[in-house]
Amino acid sequence: MSRRTALMAAVSAALIPVAAALSACSADGDDHAATVSVDPASLVGKTFVSDVVEGTAIPGGGPLEVSFPEEGRIRATAGCNRHAGTVTFDGGTLTTGPLAGTRMACAGERGNADAWLSDFFSGPVTWSQTVSAAGETPADPDGLLLRRGDQTVSLAQQRPTALVGTEWALQSLVRKQGVESSVDIEQADVRLRFGDDGRLTGNTGCNTVSGPATVSGQTITIGPLTTTEKACLEEGIADVEQAVLAVLAGAVKYEIDGDRLALTNAADPAIGLRLTAR
Repeated sequence: MSRRTALMAAVSAALIPVAAALSACSADGDDHAATVSVDPASLVGKTFVSDVVEGTAIPGGGPLEVSFPEEGRIRATAGCNRHAGTVTFDGGTLTTGPLAGTRMACAGERGNADAWLSDFFSGPVTWSQTVSAAGETPADPDGLLLRRGDQTVSLAQQRPTALVGTEWALQSLVRKQGVESSVDIEQADVRLRFGDDGRLTGNTGCNTVSGPATVSGQTITIGPLTTTEKACLEEGIADVEQAVLAVLAGAVKYEIDGDRLALTNAADPAIGLRLTAR
């Protein structure tokens, strides 16, 4: 065998495992996602939301939301409280440190979601990222696959939602005593929308509201607001409305994480709103 023939044979042999791996990823069709190994640094600044859970279902339906706000930090929620802590990577596994959570009471099955999350992250979790076959590259993975024991969770990357033009629904209130979720908040069905005309419109529980809202950096200058004058017949919903209006007075700091919006009153940072895109 000539040296040229031997060299070509060696190169071909080296390429066979790669070709086999790619073939295995796409054997079921082009619509399936391939699993790839990616530097954990590529997770920083991204949020992933579960679309498939195999094994024990998340109480209340979830979803599981996992984000990596900065290197070595993780945030997670399974539909109730939000948790945060440290995370370390060792090859194909990630391990979280103790996760500190908010203390919001969640009704029904969602009240057990925190226990599900704590159990899932109680030990090393096998992780990999997924890339769709539709022209994506390993440098820009669009999903995350987490496995622990008999649990497998597939998550899709959540692109940041635009502040302007999105309808935001109130999920919880931030008061001096903590984060509050309640039946009154659900029944109030508060919706807010920041328009591209520089105005805020929506409803605050009993009344509709509108007024100027100027966005500059991470601050929204709101008001003065005009509201209708319908009386709230239910005391709990009236309380929600007053809390919402208190936050939307003057300068408000905002932060978007995936499809979640946090509004914090600049003059009184102890009060705020937590909303979800609709």
